[in-house]
Amino acid sequence: MARHDEGFFSGRDGTRLFWRSSFPDADPRAHVAVVHGYGDHFGRYQYLTDALLADGFAVHGFDYRGHGRAEGRRAYCEQWPHYVDDLEAFWARVRKDAGGKKTFLLGHSHGGLMAVHWAGRLKVEGLAGMVLSAPYFKLAITPPAMKVMAARAVGKLVPWLALKTELAIEDLSKDPEVQRATREDPLYLRVVTPRWFLESSKAQVEAMLLAPKIQAPLFVLCGAEDGVAAPAAARVFFETAGSVDKKFKEYPGMRHEPLNEVGRAEVFRDISGWISAHL
Repeated sequence: MARHDEGFFSGRDGTRLFWRSSFPDADPRAHVAVVHGYGDHFGRYQYLTDALLADGFAVHGFDYRGHGRAEGRRAYCEQWPHYVDDLEAFWARVRKDAGGKKTFLLGHSHGGLMAVHWAGRLKVEGLAGMVLSAPYFKLAITPPAMKVMAARAVGKLVPWLALKTELAIEDLSKDPEVQRATREDPLYLRVVTPRWFLESSKAQVEAMLLAPKIQAPLFVLCGAEDGVAAPAAARVFFETAGSVDKKFKEYPGMRHEPLNEVGRAEVFRDISGWISAHL
């Protein structure tokens, strides 16, 4: 029977972050560190966890600041590097648990954006490969200019103001059960803050410039019908990434969360197969 452990750890600035790890029955073939998306939390990645456990991988995830069971004002980040610091602290924990075994990072959406800044800016040790699921490099729609101007203005006065997001639950997945569970999830956030919007928008531009600095083996995947994170931007990033060993796959009919989508078994087979090929 798989073993599960969870608890809290401190980010660089003392923010209390939540972690959870799952281990297969036998000695893990490798370890996979998962970084969730914006408004999200690691508890929504059970399908992925179960699939990787079944293939002999240990799975580690965490809730970064302002999300899930972590501390911090909801949906807010004072400055983008704080997210990168949270990821670096989490990676150190995973590497310690891995005990020298190969360790991979899987970042979804906003987590993928964080991963690129982390791997592109820091001297990361022990990264055997990186999987980016629906990376949030550009919004699939262009927000009205007036809304952007309003965010900038409000952001100077009340940067933490929670504003309802226009994202619909149906934009995430076609799976009715996933939609229901997300709608009823008290930890799932359906708001944005002006400071987060401005910081993440700037981070998106910088991520494309960091692409040539990504050297680790890379697998980028996305849903062809993603109405949240533009698949075209993921393709551009992929083409300019510095990794010699890289793969791109777009899944027809899938929306923003391939890991929670109808037909996700194919996605899990691809991820597991890609990791297995790099052991």
